[in-house]
Parts: sequence; structure tokens; C-alpha cells
Amino acid sequence: MKFRVAMVGNPNVGKTAILNALTGGNFQVGNFPGTTVEKKEGRTIINGIEVEFVDLPGIYSLKAYSADEEVAKKFLFENNYNLILNVVDASNIERNLYLTLQLCSINIPMVLVLNMVDEAKKRGIEVNSKKLESILGIPVIETIATKGIGIDELKKAIFKAKNCKICAKTVEESVKLSEEIVKKVVKKKKVLTYSDELDEVFTDPVLGVLIFISAMWMLFKFTYQVADPLVNAIELLIDFIVKFTGKSSVLTSLIGGGIVKGVGSVIVFVPNIAFLFMGLAFMELSGYMARAVFLMDRFMSKLKLTGRAAIPMIMGFGCNVPAIMATRSIEDWKVRMATILSIPFISCSARLPIYVLIAGTFFSNPGEIILLMYLLSLVFSMLTAYLLRSVVFKGESDFIMELPPYRIPSLRDVFVNTWLGVKHFLEKAGTIILMMSIVLWFITNYPNKTDSYAFMLGNLVKPIFSPMGWNGNVVVAIITGLIAKEVVVETLSITAPNIHTILTPAQAFAFMIFILLYMPCVATLGVIRSETNSWKWVLFSALFSFSIAYLVSLTSLELIKALRVFL
Repeated sequence: MKFRVAMVGNPNVGKTAILNALTGGNFQVGNFPGTTVEKKEGRTIINGIEVEFVDLPGIYSLKAYSADEEVAKKFLFENNYNLILNVVDASNIERNLYLTLQLCSINIPMVLVLNMVDEAKKRGIEVNSKKLESILGIPVIETIATKGIGIDELKKAIFKAKNCKICAKTVEESVKLSEEIVKKVVKKKKVLTYSDELDEVFTDPVLGVLIFISAMWMLFKFTYQVADPLVNAIELLIDFIVKFTGKSSVLTSLIGGGIVKGVGSVIVFVPNIAFLFMGLAFMELSGYMARAVFLMDRFMSKLKLTGRAAIPMIMGFGCNVPAIMATRSIEDWKVRMATILSIPFISCSARLPIYVLIAGTFFSNPGEIILLMYLLSLVFSMLTAYLLRSVVFKGESDFIMELPPYRIPSLRDVFVNTWLGVKHFLEKAGTIILMMSIVLWFITNYPNKTDSYAFMLGNLVKPIFSPMGWNGNVVVAIITGLIAKEVVVETLSITAPNIHTILTPAQAFAFMIFILLYMPCVATLGVIRSETNSWKWVLFSALFSFSIAYLVSLTSLELIKALRVFL
């Protein structure tokens, strides 16, 4: 006998913490078939029976608005499960019961989990669970999932699930019933909590923004600078393996220069990704992330995005790969897609060595030129997001957010969230990047190194770049830059050591703009594929960014000539 349990509830009610406590962290993260909507599935043995839990995306009602809600609704009405585990935030029971009463109408046995009862008591809220159980006619279990309290009782109640006595078939009926039930089962005392006091600071329009900027700066430093020693160690190991395998044969060259170097381009990001997910998990579980999102929503809404899009876009200045993965926190599919496809225009740290080389070689004010590149990256990223939301991913985005209570995250939950993020990246993006790296190895090594297909391709596509006046060596650097943007510097040092003799300052400036805007690197394209679950958006990102880069760099070159800037 096997039980399948659908876990349902509003966002931020602690469903994942409940799943952790029930399964001991034995669950996997994946996507629902044919979608980019994430699900968690966990298994455990209770009373000798295997119980499978499916943690559905957080929803507020069965009236679907977003892709997440549509997927959850479809799953619930397919009835491919035995019972519903409805997780409710005890400190915000009125809003939560709105969904509970709709779930009752599905006519499936249900257990109601009254989670975070400790937080409710701190806010002066007491819920009479026995009376609520009597009214609904289903088991009601009080839990504090982060501390494992009530989990044993919950396991026993799973096999005692019942159909509800009452239900609501309309929105109006659900609202009315919620209000009536709350009056009967909830007692409230006016208590000023530390959460209220912290919110006055963290959501302040001036001080809150300064704190948010500081928090993001610390996360940025944590993600990249603290991870640097590990990144450098992995790079040294990869370089050693590449040199050790050598090029004595086609096989060793493929292993070293293709597979190891290609997969290494993924592995080298693991410390950054692990530290990013660790930091994001801490911010999310502590309750601060919701305040930061609330604070940024006003500005991001002007771009037709939501506050959750701000954090991945900021992270993009370090690396586009973990930044795109950070978009998983965006519930609305349309907003998430627009954010994913706009992040490649954010100037990642890998582009900086190119800026330093070109600006330092051609301009007397390299600092100002480099700053201009970063400002342009922001402009094009934001314009792209706005354009995509206006044309491709049209529609209003409902942004409803509960401000969860502040809490000290458990190290276990932080670790599990971090590991799942890293594992997902390695499983999904790694396989795609491996394939693409082998292709790039082949075209850069055959028929021979000095006259490879990459050089042939460079000469073949050179006419496309003739309006910019770039020769074949520069074009080859653009092609190899698809492996990783910093490879452009390595390629130019080999093919064009005297770059100041083959480019004018105007052409060099246009080249910098092109590097800023053109196609994402292999790792970024790989993670776009894994996060969107579609090659269509990989192709769109590549072609769209290339077109923008070409038009803008050519236009800038013509403007420089017309205005005689840099001449």
C-alpha cells in the first residue's frame, strides 16, 4: 500500500519545513512535466506504509492567476493522490482559511496543519485547534516545524484524514465562512512584537533602501569574494588536469581541452552558486527577503516586474549563471521569463578583463569608459525586461505577499536549500554545457590549431562585421568568447598582440559595447536552457542579444565618426 499526499498552502507557511521534518530531508526537486514550475517530492515510511509527499507551489486560492497556481490547481483536480495536507500559518489564519474552505470543495480527505503556533502566540494570537477541528470535521494538528514539534502527531493524523463537513464553492461564500470561523476559534491580544519594530526600520522608504543596498553588497561579497579561494583552487586543479592530459593524442586533447575544460567552466561556478543559495536561503528563511522584495516592488513595477526580480539582476554583476538560477524565487512565470532573458545584458565580472584591456589600451580615461559600460548594461537590461513584458510576456502580474515572521533559520534548512540548488545546477546545466563545450573544442582544434574551423568561421563571418572594420582575428575572439567572456582576452593576446595597430579608438569602443551586449557564454546559455526547459528561449536569447549588440555597436561607431568623438 502506498499513500500519496498533496501538500497545499499559501506561500511562506512552512510547507518545506514540514516536508523536511516528515521525510528527514529526503526529498528531490524537479519540474512538473512540460513546465518550468518547481515541485518537491519526498518519501518516508509511516507505520510500515510508504508515504509520498508532493509539495505544490504556494497558492492563495483555486482561482488560478499565475503558472504556479495553474499547475497546483491542475494537480489537485486530477485526483492522483490520497489526501490533502493543508498547511496553515497560525498567525494569519483568516487569509489561510480562505484557501482551506475551497480545498474542502474538492471532496478529498484532508488534514489541516496549524503551523508556526509559537509565532502566533508571540503576536498575541491563540487558535482553538479543537474547536476548529470540530467545525471543519477534519484533524487539526498544531506544529512548530522548524523545531520538529507536533510532527509525530501529524504522522498519526495522516491515516485519520476525513472529508470536510463544510466547504465554500464561491469566493464570497469562502470569505464569509472564514470570518465566521475566525470569530469562533481565534482570540487576539494587541501585542507590539519585535517583528513590528524591525518592520518599521526594514520597510522604511529611505533607511530600508540603504539597508537593502548594504545587504545586497554583503551577499555579493559573500558570493564572490569569500568563494574566491575555492574558485581559484578549482581553476588550478582544472588547469593541472588539462596540462597533465596534454595533447599527445586526439583523445587526451578532447578529455583535457574539451571535456575537462568545458565541464570545468561549470564546476568553477559551484562555490559561487553554493554561497549564493546559502545567502539567499538565510535571507528567505529569516524573513528579511520578503521585506526586501516589498521595498523594491515599487521601482520594479515600473519595468512591469516585481520586487523579486531586483535581487537576481543585482547578482548578475557578479555572474549571470547564479543570477539566472536565483530567479526561481519569482512566482509569476511571465515575470520570471522576462527577468531571465534580461539578465545576460547585466555586465558580469568576466567582461571586466576585456574592458580593462581595451579601455587601458585606447583611452586616457579608462575608468570613466568602464563605468559607462556598466551603466549601459543596466539600461539595456531594464529596457529588455520592459520590452519583453510589454510584447512577449504580456499581462498583469498579481503580486501578493505575506510578510512572514522573523526567525533564526535552522542550519539544516539552509544546508538542504543550498545542496538542492547546487545539485540542480550540476545535473541540468552541466550536461548541456558538456555537449556545447565538445562542439567548441572541435571547431577550435580542427583541422589544425592555426587554421581551425573557428578561424574559418571567423573569416567566413568577417564580412558581417566589415561595417565595424574589425579583422578576422577580432572576430575569432568574439567566437571563442562564447566559451567564457574572459577567453576573449586570451584569444586577443595570441591572435592580435598589437591590438592598437588593428583597431581605432572608435572601433575599440564599438567592440567593447558589442562584448557587453552580444550572445551569452556557454554556461549562461546552458542555465537558460535548464531554467526555462526549452531550447527556444536559448535561441531567442542568443539571436536577440546578438542583434542588439550589432545594431548598438554599429550605431555608436557611426555616431562617434559623425561627432568626431575619440578622433
